Amino acid sequence: MSTWWKETSIYQVYPRSFCDSNGDGIGDIKGIISKVDYLVDLGVETVWFSPFYESPQEDHGYDISDYTAVHHEYGTMEDVEEMIHVFHEKGLKVVFDMVMNHTSRKHKWFLDSIERKNGKDDWYIWRDGKKTCAGALGPPNNWRSMVGPNGWVYHEERKQYYFCSFLDFQPDLNYRNPEVKAAMLNVVKFWMDKGVDGFRLDIFNAIYKDASFADNPFSWRPIPSHEEEDGFFQSKIYTINHADTLQFARELRGFMDTQSAIKKERFLVGEVIGRPQVLKSYMGDSHDPGLNLVFMFETLDFEFSAKYFEDLIHKFEKHYPAPYYKPVLVFSNHDIRRIMYRVDGSLAQAKVVALLQLTLRGVPCIYYGDEIGMTEGEIALANGEDPVAKLYSRLVPQFIYDSWLLKGVSMNRDNCRTPMQWNRDPSRNWKKPWLPLNKDIAKVNVAVQAVDSESILSLYKRLLSLRKMEPALRSEEIIVLSA
Repeated sequence: MSTWWKETSIYQVYPRSFCDSNGDGIGDIKGIISKVDYLVDLGVETVWFSPFYESPQEDHGYDISDYTAVHHEYGTMEDVEEMIHVFHEKGLKVVFDMVMNHTSRKHKWFLDSIERKNGKDDWYIWRDGKKTCAGALGPPNNWRSMVGPNGWVYHEERKQYYFCSFLDFQPDLNYRNPEVKAAMLNVVKFWMDKGVDGFRLDIFNAIYKDASFADNPFSWRPIPSHEEEDGFFQSKIYTINHADTLQFARELRGFMDTQSAIKKERFLVGEVIGRPQVLKSYMGDSHDPGLNLVFMFETLDFEFSAKYFEDLIHKFEKHYPAPYYKPVLVFSNHDIRRIMYRVDGSLAQAKVVALLQLTLRGVPCIYYGDEIGMTEGEIALANGEDPVAKLYSRLVPQFIYDSWLLKGVSMNRDNCRTPMQWNRDPSRNWKKPWLPLNKDIAKVNVAVQAVDSESILSLYKRLLSLRKMEPALRSEEIIVLSA
């Protein structure tokens, strides 16, 4: 089999914000289909779609209530099947987001689990509370969620706590129950059988928690980073990067390679956090393969300096050597402030970032809109649609969030998810967008930049074309020459 995924370029589409075909202000599948020629002309080869499954939309799709249905705001199953077909006809690979760690609290599985019926009693992580020193009932242990608060949520009807690795309406599945694992593998197979070429695995490093339910130790680290999972003064040894999760990565890879009715090579790219040795453990090696790829999230915290990028290249070459390992080069995504924010609005610096991303040894992953230099929105924490913004707006004053102290932290993800800017006329883009359009739309849009040979969009096209023409830019090796 070929290893096409080692040479590909990835483009992330956030469906809700990409293209609206029916004027309701929400991007949809038909809108995405209408822009397939734009993606082909841009030169990307693989498209990753954030979730469009059935969902209450409390976390805009990352809270799934039915993995094998399509949320009505985005379209129908027929639309998705047409999208897969059209993209394949155009030579593009299709990658879906797969949220395996948790579901929505409105998923039928969770509703059954609350009532202990249909065999779903322990499909989620339920525990009795623990008496506090004051005699009151408290959480079973001290495990925190990834966003800070205690991860345990008390359910009055069941009289127990359930655990959430992310937000309190996203209960974690219990993978120590074989039926849960089998059900989720069937979901993966369902989409493989429809022709999907791979999956991006959401917070995959949280899949398994330690069966002892022991307290996580104290840590002096206040905020997690993209290389360090510890944070909120807790070392998450029992909830993140568990040995059983590493083993499941291998099991999932084996399932992907053998179980689909449509025989072709697929790939898995994991959203995992940890130091290089941890990331390599998820990928395994040629004798014991795990996830095909993992994101190198360290690049999301990039510092714009020659020394930083030189050190980064040497680090990647040291820890992820060819031929087995291939870094995934990601500088922006749906959870992080955009590139233009982090280069203080410098288009020249954004072009240098593009040059590095598309010429270094690795698999580049471009976030929608970065190719036209889209900037951050200006939505205040208090006005956020994002549930993370709603959480932190009660805790963090806006002026603190805006200060240099939190420059690299995204507490309102709405601002990196504003609608794609196709034309200079706002009414031709989105009639009533779900989030406000950026104020610079008159000059930062596809139509204007497509006819400007010096635009950042034209640069992305040239670089992606060069990647396809020059085998050296997709090769397994790089030689770093000292100046």
